[in-house]
Amino acid sequence: MRALAVFAGLVTLTGCVAQSTGVQAQFEAFAADASTAEIMDDICPQYRMRQSLEALTDGFIQQMRDAGYSDTEIVQAIEATPESRVVDRVIARMGAEGVTPGDAAALCAYAEREVAANSGIGRLLR
Repeated sequence: MRALAVFAGLVTLTGCVAQSTGVQAQFEAFAADASTAEIMDDICPQYRMRQSLEALTDGFIQQMRDAGYSDTEIVQAIEATPESRVVDRVIARMGAEGVTPGDAAALCAYAEREVAANSGIGRLLR
């Protein structure tokens, strides 16, 4: 759950602005993927994050800059993304994959499928 705390910190440190943008949707997807991968890293001994959450976040921010978004737009998108929406997305996706709280075997099997599929989550793990 350390991952969710990092993203909560990002949102808390910057405040709250109501705005919906393309970069916001991308941040929400990134935050959900990174949070899920971090949970897998914490529970599944065979999987580790390729980079720290801080490095991943820096990379995401640089990708958004490279795509033409300003720092202001990026910060506003992060601010406007409720932590609860990211948490709900992670929980829903895990549930859809058959992962229930406390079921490490199901979580690790989900991690294995994500790595094999080279998905957004899978690319964050090694």
